[in-house]
Parts: sequence; C-alpha cells; structure tokens
Amino acid sequence: MSGCGDFLGVTRWVAVWMLVVLSPVVSAAGAFQAGLDDSSWLVDSSIYDCRMSHEIPYYGYAVFGQQAGESAEFQLIPQTPRMKSGKAALVSNPPVWKPSAQPREMGWVTITQGERPVTVTGAVFERLLTELFAGQEVSFTRMPWYGADESAQVVLSPVNFRQAYQKYRDCLVKLLPVNFEQIRRTAIYFPSGSDALKADEITKLDNIAVYVNADDSVGSFYVDGHTDSAGHRSDNLELSQRRAEAVVALLVERGVSAEKITSRWHGERYPVATNRSAKGRDQNRRVTIRIEKVGYVETVAPEVQMEEQDAPGPADKSPGKSLDKSPEKAGESGEPSLASVSSL
Repeated sequence: MSGCGDFLGVTRWVAVWMLVVLSPVVSAAGAFQAGLDDSSWLVDSSIYDCRMSHEIPYYGYAVFGQQAGESAEFQLIPQTPRMKSGKAALVSNPPVWKPSAQPREMGWVTITQGERPVTVTGAVFERLLTELFAGQEVSFTRMPWYGADESAQVVLSPVNFRQAYQKYRDCLVKLLPVNFEQIRRTAIYFPSGSDALKADEITKLDNIAVYVNADDSVGSFYVDGHTDSAGHRSDNLELSQRRAEAVVALLVERGVSAEKITSRWHGERYPVATNRSAKGRDQNRRVTIRIEKVGYVETVAPEVQMEEQDAPGPADKSPGKSLDKSPEKAGESGEPSLASVSSL
C-alpha cells in the first residue's frame, strides 16, 4: 500500500504543478503570467518597424520594439491600470523547472499612470533581452493602483522566446536608417559663399534617398535654395540656385526620380535667423527639402500650421521663381531596498 500511496502522492504533486504552470496565473498576490502551454512571442516585421510582443493573460502585452531611425524600447501595455505610479522592482527569476537557480535583482524601473506605464531603453532594455534569452523569467512588482494590500506582479515568460528573438534580430538588420518624420522637413547647410556639400550633409541626403526609394507612397519633393545676406543680391540668387541644383543632382544620382522634384531658389530673401551674427548666417546658408507623402496626415500645433501656411507650396512650381510668400521656418536616489519587494 505504501507504494500505492507514494504513487498517489506523486500524482497529486504533478497535478498541482500542471495547474500552476499550464494555465494563466493570477495569484492572490496579483501575479499576471502566461502558462507554459500558452506562452507566445510574436514578431511583426517591416523595413519601418520591428516589434516582438508577448501576451500576458488578464494583463495586456509586453512589447520590445524599434522604429526606423529611433532607439529601441520595451513597454508594458495593460488593458486597464494595474500598478500605481512609483518604482517597481525588476527581478530575474529561474523558471519552475530550474528550482536550484537563484533570483537575480535587476534594480528598479519607473511606473507612470497611462497607456504605457513602463518604458525601458538602453542598458536595461538589453538586460531584459539577455535574461529572457537565458531562459529566465523577468518580473515587475509594484503596489496596485487601486490600493490593495498585496503587490501586483507582471511576469515575462521565456517560453518560446528564442525563436521569436531571432526573427526580431533579422528584422532589425533590414530597418531603414530613418523614418518619414525625420526626413519630411530637412535643412542642408553650406559653407559661406560655396555650393559644395559637406560630408554630414551628404549623409542626410543619402538617408533621404534610401527612404524615398523604399517607400512608394512618397509623392513629391520641394527643394529650395537660400543664402545669407553677404555679397550682392544677384550673386546670392545665383548661389542659391547652384546649391539647390547640387542637392537635386545628388538625390537623382542616388536613384530618386527627377520627376518628383521641384527645385527653386530665393537668394537671401527668406532668412530664418538674423544675418547680424555668424550663427544666424550659418542657419541661412541652406537648402530646405520638403517631402510630400500620399495619405500622410500631419499633426502640428496651430501656431506651427500658421507658420507653414506662409511657406512656398506645391502651387509655386517655377524653378527659380522669386516668391512673395515667406518660406517655411527652421525651426534615482532614495530607492527602497529590493529586499522589501514583497511590501511594494
């Protein structure tokens, strides 16, 4: 009978273990975690954006992501608020199948109210990836926002993480160097009296060309040449033309369709800064690039809209036309001890 009793005991233990790890966890302490059989990491890939997301039952999502031209970041996205503002303890825990391993304290992260209560970048972002890749669970623990006595805990499961992570890395390699917001209004600056493109400015144009050649929804360019007020007005008008043409020539050389580009030049007529200082003149020696994209809706403050209404627009298509309108303007200390995590 003792053998039978041992067998029943083991069976009960296995049944309990299965209940714990094979079903979504919402414990009395408010833990939110995917079970072993429903833990998934999904990857959305494009040349504009890479995202790796993990559904956490009864909580929401954890997302690692990077947009073209931007820094990578991790976010927790709850369906409803779960944790109050403040500091959450970040801990790397061994999974249930590694009972002999020890937890590793990773410090603290800031919790804020809103749709994205946790946003992590930099070294902490990389540490999260490292711990999950190593098969560790990662938990965020903080008092719940609604004032309950027990802490709320959000746990990231490492199950099925590695396969998704490889797809995520493959996506990162293919990301464009910039996004549309970064290039839709660009200023290219020139040395005094020169139409020669500097190395940094060529890099800007290279990035613009890479983006435009990849995005079929880009419709048209408006390239406007300008100078400071040094020298004669007639010479400055000619110089602004050469600058605009130098920019257009490089873009076309990089594969941008010449048919999409309208170039104009204005000499010293439209300064964006005072010509009485060296710094102001540096800003005025420029070619501005404005890119239009099909279906793009720009969201700007009303005062910015008023400024841009005065910019040379699509209707002003004559190269070299001296326009009467004004162009577009340039323009923790005191942390609690990790040992007190259970009381957070």
